[in-house]
Amino acid sequence: MPAFIETQFPIARLSAESYKERKAAVSQTLPTLGKWWGRKPLVLVRAIIVGMLMPSSDDPKKDRDVFLKILTMDDDGVWDRCLGDVPAGIWRDFADTEIATNFFTARGFRSGLSQAEKDQICATILSTLSAERRRDLDQHRRRAIADRTEFDRLAYSARIRYCERPENHPGPTPSAWEEINAHLGTHASTLSDLIQELGKRMFDDVPRVGDCFSGGGSIPFEAARMGCRSYGSDLNPVAALLTWSDLNILGRGE
Repeated sequence: MPAFIETQFPIARLSAESYKERKAAVSQTLPTLGKWWGRKPLVLVRAIIVGMLMPSSDDPKKDRDVFLKILTMDDDGVWDRCLGDVPAGIWRDFADTEIATNFFTARGFRSGLSQAEKDQICATILSTLSAERRRDLDQHRRRAIADRTEFDRLAYSARIRYCERPENHPGPTPSAWEEINAHLGTHASTLSDLIQELGKRMFDDVPRVGDCFSGGGSIPFEAARMGCRSYGSDLNPVAALLTWSDLNILGRGE
């Protein structure tokens, strides 16, 4: 049976999360110990390890849903990671986009408009709104998104601006673990439990991850944090020191 990563991989959401992590600067986990060029995002390492250990089934859609649940990148997981009310300023983008979309649909506009064309049309639409409609729109703009329905209508990249990053989140909720375990036939309640159970099923042992060019140590660090037996080496002594520091200063357990 092929692994999940051999059949599909949710690039769009993972790319958005990886970009957010790399742009986080000082709030990233590993760079606090020292700078390293080309350090891999932890969420990317996590996704690849899960993807290699998770088996695929004859239901690709369910496989994808479960994979995203494990990473808290499904819609429920993103909502759970939301840190609170979304700033009211997001309503400007949300409301204007909604108006423009409705305008395009009603008039049969061609798809593939450039952003400049969309901005120009949107500005034209807004300039022709009645005073009453503009007041309604301004009220929406001043509101914070308070319910799940409004949050889910935002694009994924817009939602995660207001969310804790997956690599810092405790993980799936108990109800999500029920769905994950039911699909995979596991009994996990944490990510490390799941990784070890899937590893023993595939290799009859706890998974081992090795990185012979460990650099800043992203792969050994995240693999160890996920419950794998982790190994790293590098010819550059600075890289070796960073990897050792990741595992022994920031890491937990053996």
